[in-house]
This record gives sequence, structure tokens and C-alpha cells, in this order.
Amino acid sequence: MKKIITTFIIVAIVISVTMYHNSQSEETPEIANIELIEVDGSLQHDAMENLIAPYKAEKEKSMNVVIGESIETIEVGKPESKLTNLIADILLTEAKKYIADVDMAVTNIGGIRRPLYKGNITIGDVFEILPFDNSLLVFEYKGEDLLALADAIAAKGGESIAGMTLTINGEKAENVKINGEPIDSARIYKVITTDYLSWGNEQLETLANYINSTPLNMMMRDAMFDYVTCASINKQKIAAKTDNRITIKQ
Repeated sequence: MKKIITTFIIVAIVISVTMYHNSQSEETPEIANIELIEVDGSLQHDAMENLIAPYKAEKEKSMNVVIGESIETIEVGKPESKLTNLIADILLTEAKKYIADVDMAVTNIGGIRRPLYKGNITIGDVFEILPFDNSLLVFEYKGEDLLALADAIAAKGGESIAGMTLTINGEKAENVKINGEPIDSARIYKVITTDYLSWGNEQLETLANYINSTPLNMMMRDAMFDYVTCASINKQKIAAKTDNRITIKQ
């Protein structure tokens, strides 16, 4: 007699905007419609598809919720681009809501997976642009470490930064400034970045040399959710610009 293996599938659907963490609240996001379904091992593929179809449709519906609008298609590129600047500006803006004296933001271009297209911005769009579960923290670094960071950024041909400006000369950085002022190698600066980069990943090893850290209890895409949603509430559309925060010496 053929042995029938019984397994269980847990289908969890997170609905609407409550699926992401609201940075203004310490409440845990609600997870709705959790159901435990006993599935016979002999269940055919088509029957399985029919079983999960309602849950799949619910998830797709939540991903299509519109949270804002972009006035243009905003692309990713080096040494700087409209989208890399926008993402870094968002991180710096969100960080200052909690720690007013944050000096700069940095994240890796490789974590920004596609452009922000013109028109409506949905929850699904934000997940596609920032698909990784990177947590945000504010770290403290010595000025000398930020000078080393600028060199690492130059060696990579650019990254997503805000608050810092620099000129790339070969694989070195020149005229490096924070908020318009030359970096003081002995001073302590505050930088918002991700847990992933704080481990020294993406050839940005100097980011592992932090002195202290303060978690913001949000992921990078949560910051974008908040920024886009707040803009929409204020009847503003998303726009971005390049501003020579990273230039290449000719």
C-alpha cells in the first residue's frame, strides 16, 4: 500500500500598507489571514494551484496598492544618478527624524535593483526597487574612516551617498566634504547605512570600523515607503536630481 505523506502548509498574507513597518510607531505590523491547511501528499499540482490561488491573489492585490506618484522615470547609474541620489536623500531624511545630527547617508548601488518608473508608485514597486531585507542603523565613525570610505567609493566609480561630496581622481577621492566642510580626521561623524554594509561588504570595508551604532528598527524599503507616502499625503509627486555630489576629475 502506497504510503501517503502528510504535510502542512502555512499561508500567511500581509494585507495593505500594514505589511510594512511604520517608522512613526513601535507597533508590530499585523499579519492577517493565517490558516493551517492539511495537505495530502497525493494532491496533484493543479489542485495545489487551485488551493493557494485565493491567497496568491490577495497578496498580488496588496502589492498593487498605490502609495504615491513619480513625475518621471528615475534611473540608476554611476558615479551618481537621480535614483541613487534619491535613495540616499531618503535615508538621510528619515534618519534625521530620530537623530537630528546625522551627517551623511551611504548605501550600495547594487542593492537598488531597478528604476523608479514614471506614474503611480505601488507597494510592489518599492519591493522590486529595494528587495533586500537590509536594516538601517546610524553608526559613528572617525573622520579618517570617512576619508577611507571616500577612497573606496572612488575606487568603485561611485555609490549612493547624501551629505558627502567628492571628486574621483583615478581610484582616489579628492576634495571630500561633509555638509560643505572638509572632513576633520579626528572628529566623530554619524552615518546612516545598512547592517549589510556595516559588515564591510561591497568593497566598503571601512564601514566595519564603526565606534557605536543605533538601530532605527526599520528596513531600507520602509524608509522609502514612509517618504513616498508622506509626499502623497502632502499632495507632492516624487522627483529627483543630480547635483554633482560625485564628480570625475577631467
